[in-house]
Amino acid sequence: MTFTAQQSRVDALIRLVGLVVIIFGVLWLYFTYSNVSGVATEIVTTNYALGLLLLMVGLFAAFAKFK
Repeated sequence: MTFTAQQSRVDALIRLVGLVVIIFGVLWLYFTYSNVSGVATEIVTTNYALGLLLLMVGLFAAFAKFK
């Protein structure tokens, strides 16, 4: 399948945004796990859920096949 130049740029941009979201998700999980940010214990579960959600969305955006 042949893509136009504009489609290739959009695809690359979406993958780049996906990688940025993956990085934010991993950092969110790391800082929650290491408790560097002084997170209150009541919201640790919510922070883990948000970090995993960011990670999953980023992985989907980075590795999805676009048409």
